[in-house]
Amino acid sequence: MSNKFYGVYVALLTPFDEESNIDERKMRNHIDFLISKGINGLYICGSTGEGILMNVSERKMVAEIVKDQVKERVKIIAHIGGSLNTKNAIELARHAEKLKLDAISSIPPFYYSYNFEEIYNYYKELSKSTTLPFFVYYIPATTGVSLSNEQMAKLCTIPNIVGLKYTASDLYLLQDLLRKVSSKWIAFSGYDEMFLPALTMGVAGAIGSTQNVLPEIFVQIYNNFTQGKIKEAIELQKRLNLAISILYKYGYLVSCKTALKFRGLDLGYCRPPLKKELSLEEETKLLDEWKKYFPDYYNS
Repeated sequence: MSNKFYGVYVALLTPFDEESNIDERKMRNHIDFLISKGINGLYICGSTGEGILMNVSERKMVAEIVKDQVKERVKIIAHIGGSLNTKNAIELARHAEKLKLDAISSIPPFYYSYNFEEIYNYYKELSKSTTLPFFVYYIPATTGVSLSNEQMAKLCTIPNIVGLKYTASDLYLLQDLLRKVSSKWIAFSGYDEMFLPALTMGVAGAIGSTQNVLPEIFVQIYNNFTQGKIKEAIELQKRLNLAISILYKYGYLVSCKTALKFRGLDLGYCRPPLKKELSLEEETKLLDEWKKYFPDYYNS
């Protein structure tokens, strides 16, 4: 599996129009832009893709658009979690397999205080519904679901589960987990600001949001690291973290879509209850900072 899944995966933004409908044309344009920059894969309908705010039919629509536009050029992982219940997640898993996507992924069930047995059974039922490789999406700060490494390792015994997207800040625990599941699982890092440190701890690559805006920097970090050019990778990570700090000032997802406007791409709006767009004042401030620090990623 480590040879099949590696490198820079973009947690794909979903463009919405003013009426909060999925904008297919803008999505297709964005996919081509990302692939042209050398990315290795797409992760669809995750946190960045606002998948939690979509119904099942909309998430199927996104998967179909992405599969059609990619045309086997990069790998596709469909996030099927956060779809209210196990039945819906199974429906999305089977749809992903029908489309011949490369893998599926899911956050654990959340909102209710599920015990580990319930979480384990959720992943087990999803695994039984498909033959696709399956990645656990671990993001405790968002879901409120924290698992010990012993519990995570138990998930490793479920057929089809081949790894995880690790969006947590304790990289020691990540490395300890990878040691416990050695040769059985791979991991992708989820925090963009920790991509390079996570590479040093053994991840196969990254899945994240800022890749939408600056895919080139992520590809360069990955390539420099794999070629042993650590100093170059460090400087790139510093630059990436500056971009992240700027984007967070005004609301992350809406700022990512706005920053792409500065690069000549229209990614539409976010879906309420998220903030749909920046105010004129906020966009002007973001533009000023972007032009100051990232003039090489600005199309006037």
